Formats: sequence, C-alpha cells, structure tokens
Amino acid sequence: MDPRLQRIVSRARKGQRRPASASTSVNEIAVVARVSSVDDWLALSEVKPGISIPEAGGDAIVTGRIPVARIEAVRQMPFVLSLKAAQAVQRMLGATTADTATRPNLLPKGNKVAGGKGVVVGIVDFGCDFAHRNFRLADGTSRVLAIWDQSGRPTATSPFGYGRVYERAEINAALKKSDPYAALGYGPEPDSEFDKGSHGTHVMDIAAGNGRGSGVAGVAPQAEFVFVELASSDIPWAGKEVTGKSFGDSVQLLEAVQFIFDRAAGRPCAINLSLGTNGGPHDGTTLVEQGMDRLVRQAANRAVVIAASNSFADGIHAAGTVAAGGRTDIPWIVASQDATGNEMELWYAGADRLAVELVAPNGTSLLTVEPGRTGELTTRTGRTAIFISNRLAEPNNGDNTISVFLEGGLPAGRWSVRLHGRSVASGKWHAWIERDDAGQSTFAEPLDNSHTLGSISTGRETIVVGSYDAHKPNVPLSWFSSEGPTRDGRQKPEVSAPGHDVLAAHSRTGNGVISKSGTSMAAPAVTGICALVLAQAKAQKRNLTIAELRQILAETSRPMSAAGWHSRYGNGRISGGEALKRLMAAKPAAPVKTAAKAAAAGGRRGTRS
Repeated sequence: MDPRLQRIVSRARKGQRRPASASTSVNEIAVVARVSSVDDWLALSEVKPGISIPEAGGDAIVTGRIPVARIEAVRQMPFVLSLKAAQAVQRMLGATTADTATRPNLLPKGNKVAGGKGVVVGIVDFGCDFAHRNFRLADGTSRVLAIWDQSGRPTATSPFGYGRVYERAEINAALKKSDPYAALGYGPEPDSEFDKGSHGTHVMDIAAGNGRGSGVAGVAPQAEFVFVELASSDIPWAGKEVTGKSFGDSVQLLEAVQFIFDRAAGRPCAINLSLGTNGGPHDGTTLVEQGMDRLVRQAANRAVVIAASNSFADGIHAAGTVAAGGRTDIPWIVASQDATGNEMELWYAGADRLAVELVAPNGTSLLTVEPGRTGELTTRTGRTAIFISNRLAEPNNGDNTISVFLEGGLPAGRWSVRLHGRSVASGKWHAWIERDDAGQSTFAEPLDNSHTLGSISTGRETIVVGSYDAHKPNVPLSWFSSEGPTRDGRQKPEVSAPGHDVLAAHSRTGNGVISKSGTSMAAPAVTGICALVLAQAKAQKRNLTIAELRQILAETSRPMSAAGWHSRYGNGRISGGEALKRLMAAKPAAPVKTAAKAAAAGGRRGTRS
C-alpha cells in the first residue's frame, strides 16, 4: 500500500480522526487511482467519484474520495491497480518579453498571433486578482472566463461536488462595486509582513497580462483566462505543520487541469502549473503525471507547462549505491529551530532488497525495517513519533520505495538513515527530502544537487521550465533553478525562460507591480509562448499535437551547452519568435486524430448525487 495511505490507516487505528477539508468530509481521504474498469470503480458505494481519464484500449486514471475506514478494502479490489493518497503541492516583465522575442515588434513579420486571441490560458495557483487592470478589457470588463475557488462554499453545480465557480458575468458585476472582492466573495489575500503580492496574480500577468494597468504587457496579452484557486487541504492532520501554509493536493490539481480543458471547450489551451514538491519517484510514473500526460494527448492544441522547481541549492537530494551484505549511511540534518515534521523518500531497483535502519542524533539505533514491512515508534501517549515504510514493487513502475516520517518535536541534529544490502543486483538509490517551507531539513554536505526537479515535473508530455536571469548580459542560471535529468535518465527540463527578479502585477493595487523570482516566474513565460504558437496554428488552420508543440519549442530554443541539452537550461533559452518562424514555415499538416472520442466513451467524469 502507498506509504501515505499506510500512515493514515495507522493513525485511524489509534483513534485519530481525520478532519474535513475543502473536498472531503471528516474521516474521508482524497485519492487518485489507476483502475482497469471505470464502471467497477464508479459502482463502489465507498467512492465519491471525481474525474476519469481513460487510455484507449487500456486502464484509466481516476480521482475520488473514500472513507478512511475503507482504504484497505478499496485497495484490495482486483480492478484497482494503484491507489494513492493526495499529496501536497506548494507555490513556487519587460526583460522577459524582450529576451524571449515575444514583444509585438520582435515577432516575425506576417504572423497572425493577435496576442493569443482565441486561446485560453489556464492558471492553477493561489490568488487571482481579477480587479487588476492588466486583466481587464478597455471597457473595464474582465478577461477572466471563470474562477474555480476550490475552498469556496459548494453549490449544486460545483465541479466534482466541491468549491465555488465564479462566472464571467458575476466577476463583471463585482467589478462595478467599490469593493469588488467583497462583492464577489473571493479575492487574493492582502499583503502581509512576509508575503507581498499573490503568487497567482504575478504568474497570470507574465503569461498574458495586457499592460493596461502597469504599462507593460505579458507574453499573450489578448488571451482569456480560466483560474483555479487550489484548496487549502489535504495532507496535514493537526499541529504546527498545518498553520500558516497554503496547500493544494494532487487530486485537486488533476481535477483543476480537467476543469480548465473542459472550460476551454475545444479552444486552444495552455495551462500553467507553478507548483510542486520534492518527493515521488521522479520518473514520470506518478498517477498525477500520467493523468496530465493523457489529458494533453487526448486532443490537439493543448499544453501543460510546469515550473522545474527551486530546489537546486536546498540539499534535498542524495544518491549512491549499497553493496550486497554492505551498508551505507545517509546523514539527515534537522535544524535546532525546526519544530515541524520531516519526510524523506528513497527509491531503489525492484530487484534489490534493502533494509532500513534509523539512527538518532545521539547514536541510538531506534528501529530497523526489513523489505516489505513497516515500522513505527510511538510516544507514551500513543502519538506516532516515527513511521517507516519499506514498500516493494510500486505498481506504477515496479521499483521499491522507503519512506521515513519524523513527526514534529523530535530531537534536532544529525540523523542517519542506514541502508543494509540484503539482496542486491543494482544497489543504486536516490533519496529526496520533502519540501517544508516552515523548517526545511537537508542532507549533509557534500550535496548532490542533480535530480532536483519537482515531484510533478518529470512527466513525458508536460513542458518543464528552468530559470535564468535575463537582466544580465551573460544570462546566468538562477542559483535556485532545479537540475535534471529524471531518475530514469530522460532529459528534463525541456527549456528555460527568464525567472529572476521579474516585475509583474501586484495584487490588490489595481495597476502596481512587484518583483518576484523563481521557476514559477519562468514557466508562465513559456505558457504565454505556447498560447502564441497555438494562436498562430489556429490562424493557419492547423492542429498541433503536444508532441509537435514540444518539438517546436525545443528545436527553436537557444542552446546554452555545446552538447545540446543542459541539465538546468534544458534545450536552451526559449524563443517565441523563432518558434513562430518554424511554425509559419511549416507545410500544412494532415488532420490530427486524437484520443478524445476514446476519452468520451470511457466517461470522462463521474457524477455526484
């Protein structure tokens, strides 16, 4: 069973109740699954269905909510090939449009992009300032087609039974009021001492702001928006790790992507995900990554663009080998001021058998967990202090995974995760420490900063983006921009874009801007370029598959390595102008056959009653 589900079941057996979240009731869990039969999944009385993403002639990726008490029973159903708990994700201009050759005067002559008119730009993030003038038309009305606030009070028409959708007419009515946020019942959080300017508003502006407020337009200023505000749920149960954080979960993320494509209603659509965490297999086999891959393959003229992550210098990755009969120690540093829980995840070959031993900072060996087993230490009051899972044969890639959870309040210092080679064919392993903005633990130096892409940034069809500083003549890599490749050796990120000190819309100012840095700021530049390319393709009456779009962007980027692909720049610095030239010079393509009919036949989403 998935280690997170094991942990939830263990807590439930101790009588701990799981609180309600935006999309779940008390003692209910959001899950994503791979099933051989959608009908059988929907027939389970335990399941409140979400979306279904079938693969023609194969299995389906589904989401849903199930009672914690029924986790084990549902996992044992013969048609349930894989069942995963929701996993948390977190948030992570002038120089941008100049460097990427997307200013109108830098685009190739004869283009018909019209600023991305007719294309939908989807943003899944936190904080949409629909009132900022960069997202309004000349008459003051909104360019935002819809906002789905997943934490909003549900209505009879809420997608998948939760959250609140605000339609364009409601947004326009609110814009006529003195306080549009109060009138609509939704708005970005006001600035605080440590958090100024909403992440989602900044991302929106880079991708497709029109500059009516700030004076500087984003990449696709005539596109329209669909925004999904990720819900503040679903992983933490209680305690300090719950407070002061804004989380979405992977189930809600996948449902957000489906919602946006549905709202695009056949129009070209590029979706931006400037989100991520550190854990996972990093080989593109998570069910969320597989689901997004399927969604962009189902129809032409779709793209999902994802930030590479900002973890290059965070000390969150380690790798090595362990010999048969040997052992190796992985030092894990928990800072003295870290009162939060900490999580490490390690992946190794399916043919190997490694035992894991946890050694406390004082040198005491606390417990050893053999392959295929779990181990747990509790406090005198019965509270879980340490939980270790050594799971064999992950159903989505056949590899083995070790998960170590240190709950908050344990001693600080140098912990050791000791691996013992019980039976070894390969011996290779990779480990990641989960992201924790309130108290990040790290591996000990010397650090291995390779393979630091985010947990949802290793799919096969998504476009992953690294960051560089476009303000400096040598366009250096941003110090934080994560490094590939994937754990299975594929070349990601695909491209890079300006993400350093980017000035873009400042929420709740009406027309102001603020500087932010991150691959979160690089990804929307590429999302905007995708919108321009898709608009040009539409004008040429051409459908672009995701494979064709990825190829155009990769082959027209500006290489930053003599070897071609670079582990942080990707294939190079993206060029919107060169991508459009490539498309404009291409011969008309034959009509594209897609998997849309197959998806529709499989029942793309379930119903709630």
